[in-house]
Amino acid sequence: MEEQFIKPTERSQVTIPKEMREKLQINQNTRLRIYVDGNKVVLEPVSPLDLIFKELEVEAREKGFTREELDEQIATVRERLVKELYGEGQ
Repeated sequence: MEEQFIKPTERSQVTIPKEMREKLQINQNTRLRIYVDGNKVVLEPVSPLDLIFKELEVEAREKGFTREELDEQIATVRERLVKELYGEGQ
């Protein structure tokens, strides 16, 4: 897909070209992440799962959990679920 040049509206809004929206499956219900990277504005779709993880991360941090503690808990739960779903031999 070739690059395209767009121009902000009077209210500084921009429209993502149709071909790009279709390629990335962006519609009115798609959540987008926007940030500045050097001198670029980056806009990318965010999956619902990413949003859930972000909320959990914020809540865990507010409750004082470290990243290592979260990783340990995730590993413990994952191991338990694998055993429940596939048996002890997995």
